[in-house]
Amino acid sequence: MGNRGQSRVILVLAGLCVAVMLLSGFRSAGTAGGNSLQGESAASAVSASSSVAGELEDSLALLTTLGRGASAPGTPLRLVLKWQGEYSGEASADATVRDLSSKLGLGEVSRTDEDGHLTSRSSAELSGGAQVSLFWSDLGGGRSYCIVTFETADLLGSPELPAAADDAGKAMLQAGIAAEWNVSLQAAGKEQSGPQAALLATEQNLAAQLPGIHAEENYTDETTSSRSYSVPGLQRSVSSGGHDLALQLAVHRDGNEDSNRVTIGLPLITIEY
Repeated sequence: MGNRGQSRVILVLAGLCVAVMLLSGFRSAGTAGGNSLQGESAASAVSASSSVAGELEDSLALLTTLGRGASAPGTPLRLVLKWQGEYSGEASADATVRDLSSKLGLGEVSRTDEDGHLTSRSSAELSGGAQVSLFWSDLGGGRSYCIVTFETADLLGSPELPAAADDAGKAMLQAGIAAEWNVSLQAAGKEQSGPQAALLATEQNLAAQLPGIHAEENYTDETTSSRSYSVPGLQRSVSSGGHDLALQLAVHRDGNEDSNRVTIGLPLITIEY
């Protein structure tokens, strides 16, 4: 299979991962349930958002440690973090998205019609070059879907990102959006053998830091090897094939660079690897 065909397969797999998460739903302690926070007190909303934010902070620290151990020394750690969830509150969607964009410090909200759905977008840049973007889509019937994405080419050079991501999650939950996060980290791999051998070597390093990690699902082709794991102690997981998956690891051989690229996702990888 050529590089172009492999890229299509990888993109399809990433799309399937997203579909699994949207259909099955993330599970974590202390997060909002249902489609909105209607009926909860303001104090309950703040408590839930603080719990989720603390969980994210711990997970980002863990992912950074795992990424540095799996990547070539000194290589940049690309990170893509997404908060996403559905809104069906009593306040108008237009007012809610504009208020949320303002709280996140983003630019002017632009609105367009995409495939029959009214969508809103805004974005900004943090110090260090990290990008923040908001996407809001009207689903009809008083329902909307919101995604806030943080992306940086070098996590270690973007010190504002963790706190800003925490704040975004709190703002979304307090706005009545049943938001959950997923995050993927990508870098040049430390192991430069074939993808499957490199994945096994990287897996051993992960096992030393994540007691009880167990491979549940895998995918392999000529240039890519990936596994998804259940991990005792990690609060965020997604159900797939009867398993509670909490982490995904992938090693891809980049034919253009002739080197391995490693990607780690919590709980799954949602970017091309």
